[in-house]
Amino acid sequence: MEAEAMNEGFLSLLRIKDSDIRILCLEQGRDAIDRGIHIGGAFSSVVPLVALYRGGVMRYSVEEPTKVGQDMFVLSKGHSVAALASVYADLGYFDRSVLKNSRSRESILNGHPGPLLPGIHIATGPEGHGLGVAQGFALAGKEDPRFDVFCLTGDGELQAGMIWEAVMFSGGKKLDNLCLLIDLNGGQLDNPRAMAFPMNGVEGWFESFGWNAALVDSSDYGAVLQALREFKGKARNGKPTAIICRTRKGFGGFSSFCVSHKGEISDELAAQEIGFQERRRRLRVELYREIRDSLPADQAALLTQQERRMGIKAETAPDPGASARESGRPCQGIKRSPTTRLGFPYSILPGPTWRAGS
Repeated sequence: MEAEAMNEGFLSLLRIKDSDIRILCLEQGRDAIDRGIHIGGAFSSVVPLVALYRGGVMRYSVEEPTKVGQDMFVLSKGHSVAALASVYADLGYFDRSVLKNSRSRESILNGHPGPLLPGIHIATGPEGHGLGVAQGFALAGKEDPRFDVFCLTGDGELQAGMIWEAVMFSGGKKLDNLCLLIDLNGGQLDNPRAMAFPMNGVEGWFESFGWNAALVDSSDYGAVLQALREFKGKARNGKPTAIICRTRKGFGGFSSFCVSHKGEISDELAAQEIGFQERRRRLRVELYREIRDSLPADQAALLTQQERRMGIKAETAPDPGASARESGRPCQGIKRSPTTRLGFPYSILPGPTWRAGS
């Protein structure tokens, strides 16, 4: 019972962090030079990105972004850069001020990721290019020092032929250090609520090219984190891994604006959406504190240690009128995941210099 509570406590921390990232995304759009943001794909990407970087799966160095031997990440679906930039600013790759005034001449943050941003290794965004780069990194990662490579794509990008050339090559070369996360959100540029082509049985497509494939519910953290942990922790079998994250475009948002591919967000809409997100964040903090306070002192201390590593202040619920940066941030509905056993000690990770989802 205590182990379940520990697992649920850690998942609750991820949900709180999820809320932080969504607020940063909304602020980023509000403060952009054109008030624009690719919100739909950014929001549906938050769960896999937070699970990867905060879930104790990936080895990375914020202090040395080009350190040899660390795991690598490629954002193939470049339009989700708002989510990735928010995660990186929250981790400390660069100051949060970089999120302001994006898309301007003065800014190093644009509508697609590029290597001017610390932590970004390659510019992506042209459809279908990122996975080919990731497979090249994975080839290098088979040599010493060995490392794993993670890549995030989407169901819209799966319609590009270059993706399938990379899938075929990776399977043929047995790149079992490559993990592809697929944001299966059911929408794309022309219609954010429907696909141009049927995308059924995606896991079978990858299996036919010699991949391991898992279809998971990406509306919460338990299943995504478990799939990532299985990739990282299990013996390798010569097959790359595809984790198909079923969700919907704009997941975690409250307004129809969040479903759009790209849109301009007004001050009024931003304030409304951030306010709803902050309320959800406060509820998440309350639930987390209930779980933490129900544990024995030594286990509660472990969760508190995770709070500090994630930069979460869970002692008091934030003031509804406080700014997002001073209070906390927001996200999807609070839900428990009693059936998912993650083995909490797996997430108690090394310190800040070389950290895995610190």
